[in-house]
Amino acid sequence: MRKWIVRIGLGVVAVMMIGAISSYLFIDRELTRMYGGLTEPADPVVADAGTRDYALVNVSVLAPEGDRFLPDRNVVIRDGQIRAIGNTTTSPGEIPTLDGRGMYLVPGFTDSHVHLWESENDLLLYVANGVTQVRDMNSLPVNLRWRDEIEEGRIGPDIFAVAPQFATFGPMEGAFVGWVQHKTIVRTAEQIDAAVKDYVAEGYDALKASSYLDRDGYIALSAAAGEHNIPLVGHLPMAIGLEDLWASNQSEVAHVEEFVKALDREFGGYSADTAEDFLAFVRERSDGVADRMIAHDISVTSTLELVDSFHRQKSDLNTELTAAKLTYENPGISEGTVITSRGMGWLPQVNIYRWPEGLDAERQARSRLYWQAYAEAQHILFEAFLARGVPILAGTDANVPVRVPGFSLHEEMEALQAAGMSPAEILASATTLPAKFMASGTGEIAEGRKANLVLLRDNPLEEIGATESIEMVIVGGRALNRQDLDALLDSVRTANDNSRTVPIPVAE
Repeated sequence: MRKWIVRIGLGVVAVMMIGAISSYLFIDRELTRMYGGLTEPADPVVADAGTRDYALVNVSVLAPEGDRFLPDRNVVIRDGQIRAIGNTTTSPGEIPTLDGRGMYLVPGFTDSHVHLWESENDLLLYVANGVTQVRDMNSLPVNLRWRDEIEEGRIGPDIFAVAPQFATFGPMEGAFVGWVQHKTIVRTAEQIDAAVKDYVAEGYDALKASSYLDRDGYIALSAAAGEHNIPLVGHLPMAIGLEDLWASNQSEVAHVEEFVKALDREFGGYSADTAEDFLAFVRERSDGVADRMIAHDISVTSTLELVDSFHRQKSDLNTELTAAKLTYENPGISEGTVITSRGMGWLPQVNIYRWPEGLDAERQARSRLYWQAYAEAQHILFEAFLARGVPILAGTDANVPVRVPGFSLHEEMEALQAAGMSPAEILASATTLPAKFMASGTGEIAEGRKANLVLLRDNPLEEIGATESIEMVIVGGRALNRQDLDALLDSVRTANDNSRTVPIPVAE
């Protein structure tokens, strides 16, 4: 009898273990799908790279100051670098030439806030939109591999890889959050220092504080970043105040929005009823915050269009989805998953910004007022940062609803212009400033710089929308003409369509 009891007990344990393993494998696969890793890889047909030695001739070149174009220039490119710039009376030598007559050459664009996750087709979307460098704000080992492959010639933007963001949770919740959200879960200074050492050794370019890092953890992470000489960027944790930021080694804040949250904490938490009082408080504090940013040499990334879209996604999601280039968004990300409430979903059933089911009209109206005030607060801060001269990096939070990789940077540049930036300032925010911050050797058209360039049909200093008039993208010296760029886009659209399981909204 005892033998049978033991056998039954072992059988029950075995069934439970099999069930647990099966559940783990199912959820893990579902997470991989949600992060875009199961989407069919795009397979574009582009012209052979051929020689890397050539000259762009008869082209107008953006001056290093970024405020004017220098007409009738020849730009010699060899081995992926800009080797010489001269006027048209200077012969480029015995190398092939590409005629840029009537067109405008600018540095390749940088999106300073993206999430690559596991959707490798996004690499093609960035290049097709003239984005030749991205700062990936929660990089995974696969993203480091892509970075190395791009350096060896794979088509894609240069990747500035920020390590998985640091967060503080208890043991059980932390294990789950670390798994499903790819965060670095830490509870002690020793854990933080060990993780920082590992990330430095693995070749990550920066560390990121998350909203969920506790105050002691933030102070320890700041100290570790200074000790190991690696930049600290990202969010302002909910547990800290602005005085903690000024005392830290953090050199960049990942959204203008983060200061809205920090000032809301100072205010004591606003509501629809106190929104106007909160906005008055933000106006009162904004210049002082900007001055402290400059005093401590802290940059900020914009993400204006994302935050502006929050109340629109809540109240009229279908319009937002149909306006987005949704056909190019990785379907794993847009379709999301119901496995975790912290998914990446875009579509109506899974959209992370949607109103809860059953929210009545009165509460919808109050929610709309709240989020409209939230967007207005970020614009008050942005205007102060711009007026005071805080370095502003153009970033989109690409792959967060409804920011489609590559396309979203042009939307952000339009939003920056509407918010008061001049075209020259916007170009700097997407070229020279991020290149300086990331020490990437790009961002200007000058001898010795890496040949990451965009050839435009129209003048972006007259209207920033001209950044979409792309005739050619040069990435690492490789020239991709308009036909090649269209092939990249077509291949991504085809791969997405083949992988889609939920129909996407289309304009009527």
